Amino acid sequence: MTPEATPEVFGVPTLALALTVFGLFVVGALALEQLINSWRMVQGARELASEVGKILYHGDVPAARTLCERSSSPVADIFIAALNKVNRPGESVRKAAERERQRFSLRAKRRLWVIGTVGALAPFIGLFGTVLGIIRSFRDIAASGAGGFAVVAQGVSEALWATGGGILVAVTSVAIYNLFQNRGNLVTIEVKLVVDEFLEQLEARVSGAAAPPPREPEPASVPMMAPVAPAPSEG
Repeated sequence: MTPEATPEVFGVPTLALALTVFGLFVVGALALEQLINSWRMVQGARELASEVGKILYHGDVPAARTLCERSSSPVADIFIAALNKVNRPGESVRKAAERERQRFSLRAKRRLWVIGTVGALAPFIGLFGTVLGIIRSFRDIAASGAGGFAVVAQGVSEALWATGGGILVAVTSVAIYNLFQNRGNLVTIEVKLVVDEFLEQLEARVSGAAAPPPREPEPASVPMMAPVAPAPSEG
């Protein structure tokens, strides 16, 4: 391979194509991961809340805690945090669940920043390739000592390849980022509703267990009637 042929093989078009494919692969993989995780979070939260609700209905708080500890759903950590505060004076069940729910929300969106960063940087990478293509055009003009479209066509082609690749990755990344940002908000709201329902059942169970049993009504006393004297017999 001659040195003159090297730019044709390892030039800007090849680099732009490689970066475009790599960017789309990264964004697609992260999008698939977000889709699977969000679906599992919502589905797992509903199933776990249903099972725990049935156990709490029968008043078995230790069994509900055991079920949550064995569950692989991320929502189980929220339920465990609330169950651990049951019957502890001065500790709020709702505050413990809310703190854990905030951590859950952060974990649900922990990878979105990568998609947003790719979408923000892709146009600048395409612009960098555009600059390299223009530099190639001016270099060809200097080497040939003449102008014209035939001289600058290769450099312009490289610039357009880089620009197109950057725009493609940027548009795809921004669209996916907005989609899963909205999806993450919906998942957070869905989990909040599930947790609120769980806390209502738990608080009803705790308050019912703490309340004294109702007293049985005392039997009403029947007043005793005075003995009736026999009527005097007529003589």
